[in-house]
Amino acid sequence: MNTTNLQFTRDYTQIIKGFAIVFMIVLHCFGGSGWYDADLPMNHNEFLMAFMPSLKICVGIFTFMVGYGYAFSKTKDFSYSWHHIKALLIPYWIILFGFTVPFCLNLICGGKSLINNAFGLQSNLSWVNWFIHFYIWSMIIMPFVGKMINKKPYLFGSIVIIAAFAGEVALHQLVPTYKDNCYLQTLFNCLTQTPTMILGYVFACMRLFQKVSIMELKGIGVKVLVVLGIVVMMFVILFIRSKIDAIVGFNLDFFYAPLMIACILYLFNQFQMPKLSKVMVSLGSNSVYMWFFHGLFFTAVIRSVYQPFIMVSTNLWIISLWTIVLTYICSVVIKKVVEY
Repeated sequence: MNTTNLQFTRDYTQIIKGFAIVFMIVLHCFGGSGWYDADLPMNHNEFLMAFMPSLKICVGIFTFMVGYGYAFSKTKDFSYSWHHIKALLIPYWIILFGFTVPFCLNLICGGKSLINNAFGLQSNLSWVNWFIHFYIWSMIIMPFVGKMINKKPYLFGSIVIIAAFAGEVALHQLVPTYKDNCYLQTLFNCLTQTPTMILGYVFACMRLFQKVSIMELKGIGVKVLVVLGIVVMMFVILFIRSKIDAIVGFNLDFFYAPLMIACILYLFNQFQMPKLSKVMVSLGSNSVYMWFFHGLFFTAVIRSVYQPFIMVSTNLWIISLWTIVLTYICSVVIKKVVEY
């Protein structure tokens, strides 16, 4: 039986990001009553409200991909970091200053609050902006950490992962009031996500995904069974995550994210799905704009303006689908205007 190895091309990267942004939007659409001004019936569904937080695996996926993508940068220096930090800040600032600030000027408590929000240190103007400070953190430490890990990926990768976790635990134990300080909370968030990011970097350095073999399948029945098996595995990962997402403070997306990515890679490597691939690639390529734009519908200080646009039903599944479509359309338009 013929076998080949998994491929991880630029298109597959976008497909993975496409899944992650769908997970994120559905996660927030099912965020519960605290994310809506209206009382929706499905927000009282205990099973859904218990299971849907598992979609927060999107955080782990995006975090893993930061490290994975950095491994392929041609110049691992601050010039590269600065270029990519700007590339992330531009879409975020367009949404923040163009769509949020004009409608809540009376709620902005001075320039310090605005600056903190602009760099993701505070989130009262955008509930989904945590990635800003984490990405800046990543681009600052990786020129140093990356060069060290390149020498001995497994050894130094493990050291950095352990050091980040130790720093997180130390901060949690020594400064129990860290949540009351936005800067310490930011540091805690960064330390929490760093192990998964470093794991992504190690995976890329060692080409671990590409070492996985896939067999040539014959017969429609076998192919259907394999597809169903992969989909079931993805749901099992989410189900387990819904039950346990951390152990003694260690973020288990460290394990869940690469497993989910492997499932997605295997599915799209094994089967020709050109139409679905095209959709997911397009979602992935617009995922940054979609990320920040969909926050307008849920952030408390601004959602009274924008949330009515997604309230096409009281059914959260319909709201989720429409939010994905509307966010995608708006993101494509904004992106084209910016890049024109």
